[in-house]
Amino acid sequence: MVTLIYPYRNRSLDRIKKSLDSLKEQDSSQFEVKFIDYGTNLALANRVKKLVESYRFCTYQYSYTEYQPWNKSRALNIIIKQLTTDFCFVADIDMMFANNFVSKLNEVKNPMRATYFQVGFLSEEESKKNIPFKDYVPKFLSNSEATGLTLFPVKKLQELNGFDEFFHFWGAEDTDIHHRLRNYGVDVKYFDDEVLMLHQWHVSFPVNKKRQFNKEFDLDNVALLNHKHKDMNLSLGVTKVNENGWGEVLSSETFELLNGKTIDRAFSNKKTDVDYMINSFFSKIKNQIIGLEVILEPTNKIKNLVKTTIGKRVEKHYTMKEVNNLLLTHIIAHLRNKSYIYKVAEDGLKITLKIET
Repeated sequence: MVTLIYPYRNRSLDRIKKSLDSLKEQDSSQFEVKFIDYGTNLALANRVKKLVESYRFCTYQYSYTEYQPWNKSRALNIIIKQLTTDFCFVADIDMMFANNFVSKLNEVKNPMRATYFQVGFLSEEESKKNIPFKDYVPKFLSNSEATGLTLFPVKKLQELNGFDEFFHFWGAEDTDIHHRLRNYGVDVKYFDDEVLMLHQWHVSFPVNKKRQFNKEFDLDNVALLNHKHKDMNLSLGVTKVNENGWGEVLSSETFELLNGKTIDRAFSNKKTDVDYMINSFFSKIKNQIIGLEVILEPTNKIKNLVKTTIGKRVEKHYTMKEVNNLLLTHIIAHLRNKSYIYKVAEDGLKITLKIET
C-alpha cells in the first residue's frame, strides 16, 4: 500500500478533478490519497472537501493557516507524521497519472530508496483535451533536476522529522530532502524509463504576481533564501531537522482564539520602532497571546526638509514592503513553530500579527 499525499491551497477545482479522475483508472487499488488543505479560504475549502471526499480512496484534512504563508514542508509533514503505511508519494494537483502508475510505485518501492519521476508538461491547448493518457502529447519533459514528485520510505522520513519547515513560499524543500536522505544512507533514484505523469498547464506564478504591496503574501528574494538554506544543510551534512517540533496542525480553536485577539501594541514604520520590535520586543513576551500592528506613518516632506536645513535629525522610515520583508523573515527564522496569524491590509498600509508565544 502506498499513500499519495496532495498538499493544496487555493487552486482550481478542475485541476483537482482531473488529477483524481486519473487515479480512478488505476489498474491497482493498492493506494490511498491523503489530501491536506493548507489554509484555503473557507468558502472554497468547503467545495474542495466535498469534491475530494467524493472519491472513495481519498481523505481530506484542513489546517487553519489561511493567514500564514504557504509552507509545503509543513503541509506534507502533517500527513507524514501520522502515516502508518510503509511508503508515500508526494503528489500534485497538476498531475494526471498513467493507469499503471500505482503498479509502478509498488514495483519500485524499496525501504532504502527514494524514487522520483520524470514528468511530461502539456501545453495549454493539450491540457484542455479530455482523452486517454496515452494520447496526450507533452510539449516537453522534465529532467533529473526536477525533484518534487518522489516515492519515499515513510520510516526514513519520520526518522528525519520529515521535510525542513524552514522552507516557505516555494523552492528547494524537495531537493533538500533528497540531500538529507542521501546523507542518511538512503539511495535516491531518478525514474525516466517511461512517462507516467503529465502536468496540466496553468498560468505560472510570476505572471500572477502583483507588483503593488497588498494583502497577498509576498517576501522578496525568498527563493534565494530557501536555496541558501538548502545549500547550508548540504554543506553541513544535515540529516535530521525540525528539532523543536514538526507537522503541527493549526486547529480551528486556536485559529478562532488568535483571530479574536485584540491589539495590544501598535508600532509605526519608523526604523527605530521596527528594529526594536524585531530585535528586542519578541524576546520579552513569553507564554501569552499578543496582538501587534505596524501602521504606516505618513511622512511630512516639508517638515523633514526644514529639519535637514537646520541640522536636526530626520527619523528614518521603512516602507511597508520592507517591514513585511523583515517581519516575515523573522517569523520564518525564529517563530515558525508558534501559532500565529499574519495579515496585510488590502491597501498595504497596515500589518497585523497575532501570535501565541
